Amino acid sequence: MMTPWLHFSGGDYLIFETWMPESKGAIAGACIALVAFCILERWISALRRQMEIQWGALALILQTQRTSTDVQHVDDKAKDPSDGIDAIEEGSSSLPITPARVRSRQRLVPPFIPMHDITRGIFQAVQSLFSYTLMLAVMTFNASYIISIVVGLAIGEVLFGRIGRLNGGRV
Repeated sequence: MMTPWLHFSGGDYLIFETWMPESKGAIAGACIALVAFCILERWISALRRQMEIQWGALALILQTQRTSTDVQHVDDKAKDPSDGIDAIEEGSSSLPITPARVRSRQRLVPPFIPMHDITRGIFQAVQSLFSYTLMLAVMTFNASYIISIVVGLAIGEVLFGRIGRLNGGRV
């Protein structure tokens, strides 16, 4: 039976029906496993942040290349006299003729790149799985599990928190 208040006693199911630590050694082993699980969760989070930075840079490069090719095509069309538009004689105007440049608006949403976005979805699914698993461990109300989760998340953040942040996490 589940104890509905914070306690340090054993006998609570932890994630699986077969994982029900009852002795002090089994509870300690479960706590060590939870710490390792939390450190792994923070590593996955740091890896995702690093990938987001790389994907953003690549999307910016792709957008810049697309914009430069669009402007080049507009320049080619402006220089092509065979496009059916009557050419203006050079001496008829006092204004210099320059090729028209069309600038498109900057995109508010990055382009869909399947390799990036499907991987991002997989990262989100794995992070959600880890988060819900940790939530289930906390819902046992076993204080040793909760302390282990908090300590494991703190250790993981110390180890991996600076990875994937701009300027090493400094403003």
